[in-house]
Amino acid sequence: MAEVITLARPYAQALFSLAKETAALNKWSDYLDFLQSVANDDNFRSMIGAPDIKLDDIESIFLTICRDQVPEEACNFMQLLVRNGRLSVLSDVVRQYEALKAEDEGVVSADIQSAFELDDAQVKKIADIFSKKLDKRISPSVTIDPSLIGGVKVHVGDKVWDASVRGRLQHMAVTLTN
Repeated sequence: MAEVITLARPYAQALFSLAKETAALNKWSDYLDFLQSVANDDNFRSMIGAPDIKLDDIESIFLTICRDQVPEEACNFMQLLVRNGRLSVLSDVVRQYEALKAEDEGVVSADIQSAFELDDAQVKKIADIFSKKLDKRISPSVTIDPSLIGGVKVHVGDKVWDASVRGRLQHMAVTLTN
């Protein structure tokens, strides 16, 4: 996994620099979204997965599909990925680009795990708390984890805040056994 991230990082950083320099961060998000949807299309994948296909053929197919949809710079980026045999890291490039963009905009992702479904007001309240705590805008995503029993567990970057019943029970068990 670390290898793919390492391979994708220079591409993501180069795209981010280009997009930042040209004040087109959101446009590049759209371009990358389109390129990724093409690369993930089942028909496209079956074509490029054929045993007799060459890199030049893959490049040609991609350019034929994308030429009218994205600017030349985005087509050049795809040519570079294909020629370097790095088409498989495209989704990681997109992920890292979006992370760089979010960081530049002062937004951090927060994964909120809850034992039960949260309504929008609850999610907003949790996001507001962490926004003030971290002095950043929060982009929350919610996952349901019934094993938490109750409460929430919030991951922001490499930090974790555990306010779940399971977490409290585990803490109590450690305290009692020591």
